[in-house]
Parts: sequence; structure tokens; C-alpha cells
Amino acid sequence: MKLDEARRDYYRKRAREEGYESRAAYKLLEAIKKYRLIKPGDRVIDLGAAPGGWLQVASKAVGSTGIVVGVDLSPIHLEMENTHTLKMDITDPKLSETVKELIKRPADVLLSDLSPKISGAWDLDQYRQIDLTITSITIGDTLLRVGGNAMFKCFQGERFSEAEKEARQRYNFVAIMKPHASRNESSEMYLLCLGRRP
Repeated sequence: MKLDEARRDYYRKRAREEGYESRAAYKLLEAIKKYRLIKPGDRVIDLGAAPGGWLQVASKAVGSTGIVVGVDLSPIHLEMENTHTLKMDITDPKLSETVKELIKRPADVLLSDLSPKISGAWDLDQYRQIDLTITSITIGDTLLRVGGNAMFKCFQGERFSEAEKEARQRYNFVAIMKPHASRNESSEMYLLCLGRRP
């Protein structure tokens, strides 16, 4: 077994044992540990939340005084007291209004783990994924408080720098992160953004 397959299996097995919906949970756990991305009492929005691994991590991180809202086109079969799920498209004009009603004040953290349906045509997939990321970054303009934090998935490739530029214009600190739970051969990276500017 290749090292990368072994690592993938390790995180998959660990997720099963620890009750997480997906091994993606460990990507967010790493960001929280390294950058204190989410704190108790935070309001968190998770775009592309299905099947719910990040929601589970965020729900635990914010505790009973926080609120988490997950948005996805696919249904999310999870019930946690401090968590709401919305079956919506991120481009829906009603999204901001609907989320605001649930979280009551601007969010502290915006998460995006969005991917398009993979076609196999790499250039097209990367183009569409960066579109989703840039849309997520701009959603933060209306839903995330000044000083808030964010984490955005990006596919590496020709348009990666576009997404990075959009993030750097908006946040005081931006790091490019490749979590341990990501596959080596995967092109996914994350923009870890702290301190949204006014």
C-alpha cells in the first residue's frame, strides 16, 4: 500500500471510530488547532457542508453558546442543538437574509469546502471550483463581521492566484494550507484567512 493510501485509510478509519461524517473533519480540526480559527460562542457559516464533517467539528468548537449554519444543495442528515442546515444554492439571492435570521448577528467565521461535480476535464473543474471559492469570499462581504476569520478550499492551477488575491484584499493575514488529511496527489489547498478588514 502506498503511503498516501495508508494515510487516507488512517483518516477514514479514524473518522469512523470517532463518529465524524467524513475524514474532512480533520482538515478543519488542524486549522482550529493551528490558527484558533473557531472559538467558543462563535457564529459559523459552512458553505458546501454535506455530508457534515465540518459541521460536527464546528458545532463542538463553538459550544452551547455558539451557532453553526450549514449550507448545501445536498441534504445533510445531522441533528445538533446549536446547528441549522439549509438546502440552498450559494448563489440564491435569499441566502444572506435566511442565514442572518438564524445567526442573529454577523458571523465570526466563514467556511467553504465547495467543489463542483468533477467532470474529469481538469481545466474546467479548476475553473468552476475557483468560481465557487470567489463567490464564497464575496459572501463574506455581507455575512462576516469585521475581524472575522475564514477558510476556503481552492484547487491549485491557473486561477488559484485569483482567489488568493481576492482573499488578500479582504483579510489581514492569509496562509496557504495543505492539511495532513488531504491526499498528497490532491490539488486541493486551503486559504486560511484571519481578521477581515472593514
